[in-house]
Amino acid sequence: MAKETKKGRKLIIIIAVIIAVLAAVYFLFAKNYIKRHFSEVSVDLAAVTDVEKTDIGENVLTVYFTRVGNSDFDDDVDAVASASLMKDGDTLIGNSELAAKVITSSVGGDIYAITTEKKYPSTYSATVSEANDELKNDEKVALTGELPDTESYDTVVLVYPLWWGTIPKAVESFVEDVDISGKKVYVVTCHGGNGKGQGVDDLEKASGAKVSEPVLELYDRDTAVSADEIINWLKDGR
Repeated sequence: MAKETKKGRKLIIIIAVIIAVLAAVYFLFAKNYIKRHFSEVSVDLAAVTDVEKTDIGENVLTVYFTRVGNSDFDDDVDAVASASLMKDGDTLIGNSELAAKVITSSVGGDIYAITTEKKYPSTYSATVSEANDELKNDEKVALTGELPDTESYDTVVLVYPLWWGTIPKAVESFVEDVDISGKKVYVVTCHGGNGKGQGVDDLEKASGAKVSEPVLELYDRDTAVSADEIINWLKDGR
């Protein structure tokens, strides 16, 4: 009987240790993974963009590029952080779009969305593959819509996702087609873990502009709740 009791206690300890290890793994790794890849991100755009006014100069143009408006999304597309998407009710919003609208609500000026002639795939993985092909082939991504006349702007804020460690080819096309050299240029990059990557260097090469530091790096999982961080950056980083 004593031996059986000992064995029973041993088994209970082993099970407890296994549970503790699994719990640690979940909270350290799996929880964030599940949240990023499977939990839908919801946002109240009107509430998020109701922000404090800040001054970064006169005649500000905020330019952003995001998947929304540039992709043929399936009706059941997942609005999850890993896909750089969120939802306000039934409306899809891109991470860069949200950040750009927070900025415009705070500093005023105009806002411009970069749109491409081609449409990107619905799934994030297929878009990642397409972006890789663009880089490998050094593709000039054709843009659509009237480009802004930057002559009347003193300050340009560029907001974009980091694709393969650099600026999307659509953003490269924009700064090649529109003159932002000589402007105050600020950058916000939305990323999945690589910060600003080499995006700023490539942006400066393509545009001939000098990007002001610090660059704001928004981790994609946190973009929906990043309004305070954006405002602090606008106030303190300028």
